[in-house]
Amino acid sequence: MSKASFYFLMVMAMIFWGSSWPSSKIMVEYTSAEVVTFWRFFFAFLASIPLILILKIPLRLNFQIFKLLFLAALLNSVYSILFFVGLDYGSAGKGGVIVTTLTPIFAYILAYMFYNTNSQKTIKTNEILGLGFGIIAGICLLDLQNFQELFLNGFFILCAIDWAVLTLVCQRIKIHPLAINFYMTFLSILLWLPLFLWNNTMMCIFSFDSRFWLMMFMVAALSTAIGTSIYYIGISYIGATKAASFTLLVPVIALGSSYWLLAEIPSFLTLLGGSFAIFATYLINFYQYPHFIFKKKF
Repeated sequence: MSKASFYFLMVMAMIFWGSSWPSSKIMVEYTSAEVVTFWRFFFAFLASIPLILILKIPLRLNFQIFKLLFLAALLNSVYSILFFVGLDYGSAGKGGVIVTTLTPIFAYILAYMFYNTNSQKTIKTNEILGLGFGIIAGICLLDLQNFQELFLNGFFILCAIDWAVLTLVCQRIKIHPLAINFYMTFLSILLWLPLFLWNNTMMCIFSFDSRFWLMMFMVAALSTAIGTSIYYIGISYIGATKAASFTLLVPVIALGSSYWLLAEIPSFLTLLGGSFAIFATYLINFYQYPHFIFKKKF
């Protein structure tokens, strides 16, 4: 496969990820957040089985890896309920911008706090600037002057922090990334199974119309299973930095798809904060000094 073709697939994966925000909000209009959370895990797990078999992903693990996977599943479960509760009351587009742009900033801060406390590593100028832009972005996105918006956006901030911690945990799990996603989804199903004991609406989704099932297909199959697989294959095919740079498209796609599916019009602060956050992520994770050096050719 040519690189151009694979770049197209990477863009499609980002479209799946970005579109999962309004799709998920539509699903929680039908039923409660916990019901959607369980069935999203269930169908994502089913969708991932053929991919594991086709790609021949090794699934071997030891007890140490299992402990980290269980912790990852706990974090994933907490993220999912915060995600769907936040979408139930808040804006899908804004949530997509907050979580996808602030997660890498939180991940950098946490990694520096926990992994570099005893090292001699200093923070680079571009990283300091990135953190500064990240703080400004957070202020804009939180909408501090509106208490109701601030409260609702708090769910998405917690999502970003949770996913940042989850990212650091997954970095310590030394098995194939798709195997991590497979086990994490399966363990998340087990964690949510007790819902059947006290929630008598768990089976209600099978009476919903085709619109709900189309959104479930988008979130569980296209976004969680296929989109994630393309992304991790992309890391080995085009490199981690280039693959990660595609994720900067996700907040833009989340806003665009939310406008298209839900008629959500982003506020000026959301657009401004999202732009600052994307630039902050670029400075922290992708910036290289020669980018801004113009050499004369003689």
